[in-house]
Amino acid sequence: MQSQTPAPRIERRPDGRVIYVVGFTGSGKTTWVRNEVRRARRLLVWDGKEEWGERDRCRVVTSPHELRALVLHRGPMRIAYRVPVTRANFDVFCRLAWVWCRFDVGTLVVEELADVTTPAKAPIAWGEIVRKSRGTGAMVYALTQRPQEVDKTAQGNAAVFHVGMMPDEQDQKYVAKRLLGVPVEQVARLAPMEYIERDVRAQTIRFGRVRLRK
Repeated sequence: MQSQTPAPRIERRPDGRVIYVVGFTGSGKTTWVRNEVRRARRLLVWDGKEEWGERDRCRVVTSPHELRALVLHRGPMRIAYRVPVTRANFDVFCRLAWVWCRFDVGTLVVEELADVTTPAKAPIAWGEIVRKSRGTGAMVYALTQRPQEVDKTAQGNAAVFHVGMMPDEQDQKYVAKRLLGVPVEQVARLAPMEYIERDVRAQTIRFGRVRLRK
């Protein structure tokens, strides 16, 4: 699906970033992302888990026609896109999300990548977002429980790796390599709501705990 309206020329913007968020169910990854984006003036969520809505000040959108009508508007908006989780629907979402990102600086959240991508090459529209979002100023949060089951494009372009509890031994080894210098034993000891975070650009490692906000 192609938009007939070209995106305007992008003015100078701050660098965007891809934040790659991994962790088993109950690890706190969605709660952490909610905390991170609570003040985002423009937020667009692929809500495959149907967990975003009024509590996040998000307007729930359930059709591509409704989303298409919104993406060409600048200014504050917070949208949770909630449609059946299929790769075809995700492709439509990403095409529209890419237009949305270029129109104005915003924050994009994609829940559970393993549902809509594979370890093979990233879907074209999703790959374009994660490769080029830095120039648009977009903050892209890519979430998954199983990093070995999703495309490597988001991982390869991530500015931040945020790792929560991972009970599977193979997953622990996999993410420990991405954390560079963090022993796999330390990843294995993570409890629910605890995390390890590597900032690729700053070359720093940070340990923390997710805060529960009312």
